[in-house]
Amino acid sequence: MRLWVEHACQTLAGTDTLVPPEGSKEQAVCTFQSEERFFVALVDWPQGEPEGGGQARRFARSLAAAVEQGGTLDEAIDGMLPTLPTGRHVSVAALQIVEGSRAALVECDAPPLFLTRRGELVLLPVQEEEIAGRLVRRCHFSLQAGDYLALVSEAYIRARGWDRRWGWRDIALSMRRLTETGGDAEQLLKALVRMYRRLARGEPERSVAVVAMRVRPLRRAVVWSGPPANPAEDTRVVERLMAEEGTRIICGDTTARIAARVLGRELEQEPRPAEGWAEVPPTKRLEGVDLVTEGLVTMQVAYRRLQEAERPADLPRRTDGATRLARLLWQADVVHFLVGLAVNPAQAADSAGQLPLRRIVVEQLAEELRRKGKVVRIEYLG
Repeated sequence: MRLWVEHACQTLAGTDTLVPPEGSKEQAVCTFQSEERFFVALVDWPQGEPEGGGQARRFARSLAAAVEQGGTLDEAIDGMLPTLPTGRHVSVAALQIVEGSRAALVECDAPPLFLTRRGELVLLPVQEEEIAGRLVRRCHFSLQAGDYLALVSEAYIRARGWDRRWGWRDIALSMRRLTETGGDAEQLLKALVRMYRRLARGEPERSVAVVAMRVRPLRRAVVWSGPPANPAEDTRVVERLMAEEGTRIICGDTTARIAARVLGRELEQEPRPAEGWAEVPPTKRLEGVDLVTEGLVTMQVAYRRLQEAERPADLPRRTDGATRLARLLWQADVVHFLVGLAVNPAQAADSAGQLPLRRIVVEQLAEELRRKGKVVRIEYLG
């Protein structure tokens, strides 16, 4: 079972206002994710340092680039540590996870990673060394589905609450309680931010950064829209669709009829939704496929729904085909589009009638999904 690292990150500014990590004056959080790898770096620059946030961002991005280009995390850290300002306290934590389970962690003068498993705190067997006056901890370990992790900047563990200063262990024990009942990475992030606000009594002295993570099974979705240019390929494409793991979606009436014919199954119209069909055409039901919608109009509205939402909870509470499509795409981690290149003259994007409009709409959907952290592949069917 392939695992996925679901993550959410935020910076809490000294004014007790949530801002993106890029907006912090001291910290930077940099992440990248593919189907195989997840990486995060949290860099905390000294308070009051000129251009501290910019320097933190440059360091985090360079570290991420070194790992993304194929280097190991240890090699990337060893190459980057000499570039830190001499005599200045800079906190760096970097984590790389391969296939959701094989993790490598490096912490340089940084608070230790928080890890809970099945409601219990996990203490990692780190190896410590001193490099140029900096304490560097390294660890390689395995993760399991259901694990929760968190990285925080130094100011987080220095908050004073209930007439005493809290330490790493106090916060770790609180995180264990926060994760006992489950929940996603976004919920864990919000809980950690709320806890810090209580500890800081609503008046944070400086900005803090928080990264929350949850390990869970990878979610896939495949979307087929449009017949292949060569009708002889119909059967092969349907077989490809049905062989895919995860959620199967068809967008397009002609596409759905091809699938029903090849599969020898009935294509039935679904009941009218409460909000009716004024904006989005009807959906259909086909055994073995999770959602069957009309094509262009439905995909265009789904694209708009995704654009207007910052999180899944922002999607309308509706059951029309476009909202259901947007919700299923957002729930997936990896989305595979199968796009037929057969051209309906009434839906051509160019005057020569050679470019199907669905191709443009799918590419817009794909770009929005990537912006939301999804891994997206598009395969064109000639």
